Parts: sequence; C-alpha cells; structure tokens
Amino acid sequence: MNLKKIKFCSNCSKGKRIPINNDILCKEKGVVSSNYVCAHHEFSASSDPLKDARCRCIECENFIIEDDNYGISSTIGLCQLFTYRKYDGTLKNACSKFAKKRALEVS
Repeated sequence: MNLKKIKFCSNCSKGKRIPINNDILCKEKGVVSSNYVCAHHEFSASSDPLKDARCRCIECENFIIEDDNYGISSTIGLCQLFTYRKYDGTLKNACSKFAKKRALEVS
C-alpha cells in the first residue's frame, strides 16, 4: 500500500482557500486552482492546511508604500487598484488580485 502524500495547492502551507469558489490564494503564484502545484510547494503541518496562511497587502505588487517619513521604511501605503486612502499594509488581508512582489535586480 502506497501512502505517499500528493502535492496540491490545497495542502500547501503558502496558500489560503478562497471561500467563494474554493480556489487558492497563493503567496507565490496568486490565485490558482486547488489541484494546481508549483515548485514552491511546502506541506502544511496543521490539520487545516489553509487556515494559518495569510497573504497581506504589503506583500502584493499592487501595494505602493508612501515614503512620507523621509527615507524611514514604512508599512503605510495604498493599493493602486482599489483605494485612494492610505492604510497599513501589514494589517489588511490581500484580495483576489494578489500578485507577489518581484525582487528587484540591480546590475
């Protein structure tokens, strides 16, 4: 009998189930199907694999950090897609348009 775990985004620690359509909001890939899998997969240790993973606005490519403090790093900004008001990106959960920030390459 083979008891090998099969990798899916539904049992990955980097994703959270979207209750509307049961798709997965992934920190790496954005919104994906629950049976999708990528190279960044990590099995979840909890009994409910998608309970603890939360994507925040600050991790999204569409969140623009406002630099009002003269170079001091801040978490206050706004979403370029949805808001005109500034808010703390570490406190708000990401929406379905979540796209992970890309690392900047300096050459």
